[in-house]
Amino acid sequence: MKTLFTITMAVLIAGTFTACKNKPAATPALALPTLSADDQKMITNREISTWEFGKTKNFAGLKEILADDYTAYFGRNIMNKNDVIRTFQNSIVRSYRLSNIKIKPVTDNVAIIYYELSQDVMDENGDKWTPYVASAATYAKRDGVWKSVFYQETAILQ
Repeated sequence: MKTLFTITMAVLIAGTFTACKNKPAATPALALPTLSADDQKMITNREISTWEFGKTKNFAGLKEILADDYTAYFGRNIMNKNDVIRTFQNSIVRSYRLSNIKIKPVTDNVAIIYYELSQDVMDENGDKWTPYVASAATYAKRDGVWKSVFYQETAILQ
């Protein structure tokens, strides 16, 4: 009987230590970034403006939205701010339409805007740009101003 009591106590004590040892430490809740409605509206308006400025040839407005370290990625074709402005200078934007616009906050000062774009654009050689694309742009708030720092698009097959 004494042996059974000793074995039972040893199992209970070992189980208690094991339970304490294996219990994960509490992790603090991860705070998800949020954007105010004003910031979301500002980012959306600035992204739409990039297309409008390209159409109307307002390159000063376009330069103000694109960050100095801006990069656009079109598969194998990577462009900087000056490349993009030059491309718009030499192209004709007849029309564009952004739809299904969504914004994903990454931090309080970084957000990704993504949307579907239909465009009627022709380059200087008469070649049409891909008419339907899924686009995404990353914006960073720098010195209190939302700047586009990255753009990428993927063709949507119709």
